[in-house]
Amino acid sequence: METVDVVIVGGGIMGWSTAYNLLADGFDGSVLVLERDPLRRATSTSLAVGGFRQQFGTEINIRAVRYSVSVYENFSELMETPEGRPDISLRQRGYLFLAGEKAWPVFQRRYELQRRLGVEVSLLKPAEAQELVPELDLEGIAGATFCPRDGYLDPYAVLQGFEAKARQLGARCLYEEAVAIERDARGVRGLRTSTSVFATRTVVNAAGAWAGELARRAGLDLPVRPWRRQVYVCRAPVAPDREFPMVVDTTGVHFRSETGGLIVVGGATSTDAETFDLIWDRSAFVEEIWPVLAARVPLFDTLRLENGWAGLYDENPIDHNAIVGRHPELPGFYLINGFSGHGLMQGPCAGKALAELIMWGEYRTVDRSPLSPARFAAGKLVVEEAVL
Repeated sequence: METVDVVIVGGGIMGWSTAYNLLADGFDGSVLVLERDPLRRATSTSLAVGGFRQQFGTEINIRAVRYSVSVYENFSELMETPEGRPDISLRQRGYLFLAGEKAWPVFQRRYELQRRLGVEVSLLKPAEAQELVPELDLEGIAGATFCPRDGYLDPYAVLQGFEAKARQLGARCLYEEAVAIERDARGVRGLRTSTSVFATRTVVNAAGAWAGELARRAGLDLPVRPWRRQVYVCRAPVAPDREFPMVVDTTGVHFRSETGGLIVVGGATSTDAETFDLIWDRSAFVEEIWPVLAARVPLFDTLRLENGWAGLYDENPIDHNAIVGRHPELPGFYLINGFSGHGLMQGPCAGKALAELIMWGEYRTVDRSPLSPARFAAGKLVVEEAVL
């Protein structure tokens, strides 16, 4: 049996961000990351669209992404190792949210909150939105919001950057599955994989869409489920060097540029489901997404669907917000789960916060205490309106 100070279950952005922040902030104990999928075939980070935005409707999420953006803007320098600096292909082309008449007052209220918290967001008239994206049809648009520091990046490069730096600082990785979390009167006492046993008083649940399953292996309930969402890559009839911001329609359908005259498209469909199945459904795009996309951008009526993929949200169906902190029923069991599609945007902040909580028992940089798992029993939900 090996003794490890902190065992992190899950090698996506949450796991490696936590490992990196622990060691970068001076933690002098041993840190082990367990990842059962060494090629990251199903890791939500690897399958993300890559967008990040500060345009949320709650203060806690705005502050989280503002911190994360500051990390991404300096990522190459922060994650430099003797092998070099990572390139995450940061593209701050902005997020353009389109609002209909009914939603426009809500957008204005969010704008006031975002501005108060320092977000460089603007309220736009429909014609001003069209200046940013001349191809838009403005039917039903009352206004828009735009933040130029929002954008998109390469999720897998971010994951590799965190991992490489954390390893340089001393973190280890074992490609095995956590099969049981052992406990005693004091709380967590160990963790077992299929081949190993570790004595530890600190386990971090960073298992993404599998977080609920891991919690059950500790005898706990956690409101996190796997929720399949789909992404579509299309060749658009535009110049190869044409770049769009992330455009979010009133329906929630959204698209952004990709290199070579491609666009990446997302949006909820009737085939989204609670499942671990990563089957990609082409017909959902043809029947549900494309008509909305072509109505908003008539030029896209002739685009060509080239490929796509499915990924998993670690969905918190109660209030669609992250669950971060100590589990109230098991001392030593820490949660960094339930980001509901916003994990890449909040990963740098979430890992920083949880590392501080583990090391010092408190948040010192960005307060995440309202997202404690204890909020569910207390009825203190944190409801986010701006969910895609």
